[in-house]
Amino acid sequence: MRRSLFVAVVFVAGCLGPQQDPSAYFLLSPAPAPVQVAPAQVVLGLGPVTIPGYLDRPQIVTRLSDNEIALAEADRWAEPLGGHITRTLEESLARLLPGSSYVDYPWFASEAPDFAITLEVRRFEADVNGDVVLDATWRLIQDGSVVAGRAVSIDETASGLGQRAAVAAQSRALAELSSELAAAVRQAWTPLP
Repeated sequence: MRRSLFVAVVFVAGCLGPQQDPSAYFLLSPAPAPVQVAPAQVVLGLGPVTIPGYLDRPQIVTRLSDNEIALAEADRWAEPLGGHITRTLEESLARLLPGSSYVDYPWFASEAPDFAITLEVRRFEADVNGDVVLDATWRLIQDGSVVAGRAVSIDETASGLGQRAAVAAQSRALAELSSELAAAVRQAWTPLP
């Protein structure tokens, strides 16, 4: 009897066939390269970059209300979000500040950058319409002193419905932040004669 039941279960499972994985994996895209921009021979260090615990997960988070979020069942980040934000910002800054170079956080004192950029992300998710809020505080540090920084709140409207449009809006918000950071670096940086 047990053997017959086992054979029946295996047969039914075989008839159902393999189940398709509904998961979709998403990446942020860096800021587009500007048409012409002066080179900046500056060494930057990006970090630490921190994100809140509710965003530190593979699932993409959607804000339902001020007090409620939802985790996507199948929509996921292709890599951990904190590291992904760092990498995307670095790629964007490299485009906006051509000629710049980067050291990984944490760096050794012997390879200290000309400027360090710290970023504390407090909010970075889309709502049910795909509209994004990036709420963060950044600081530009030179020789241990803060030379620039501020709290930012960037709103970006999705160009359509669905997770693709929401992630594209998140990429645009991060690109706007990258432009602000690049401008701060240019203002603080004085090239050697």
